[in-house]
Amino acid sequence: MNLALNAQKGIVLAQRSILYSAITSSYQLIGAVFAAPLVQLIIVSTLNDVVQFSWDGITPAFPITAGATIILDVKSDGIIVNANDGCYVKTLGTPSSGSLYFGGFTV
Repeated sequence: MNLALNAQKGIVLAQRSILYSAITSSYQLIGAVFAAPLVQLIIVSTLNDVVQFSWDGITPAFPITAGATIILDVKSDGIIVNANDGCYVKTLGTPSSGSLYFGGFTV
């Protein structure tokens, strides 16, 4: 991540979401890949079971538990999010209700 980005203001990332019934055993991209460097990612789960998150649709990153709210301060934590990364999810459990919501900020 370019340290010169520190002086830039965040741009709101359009909310992305997926309904429980659309989550399968294969990774699915939610929305599109990130077009600009990510600053912060907010994940809200209203699902009733756990799903797996991935940045690239190949490598598991972390599980999202039922009812979780996750705030990743990507910029401050020095997390590198590549240009073609995005929000990918697949089932770990068997959600039968709820949705996943993704929001945040880019620069």
